[in-house]
Amino acid sequence: MPKKKEDINDYITAHDAAQLLSLKHGRPIRADFISKMARSQKHTIRIARFANRIMYHREDIAACTIRQKQIA
Repeated sequence: MPKKKEDINDYITAHDAAQLLSLKHGRPIRADFISKMARSQKHTIRIARFANRIMYHREDIAACTIRQKQIA
């Protein structure tokens, strides 16, 4: 089965990914959390580098669920 060619339109910046997750979860999510989440082993997020920018796969970001921090 041939591999689907990746398109640059499938990737978004950390700022756009944070906006997408903020709308999905109904609370503010910072852009630096997206890069931290991509480096962790809990979430599988495809990363691509375009013109010295790190871009994150839109479908992987949309599939992520984030638990709200518990305040003791």
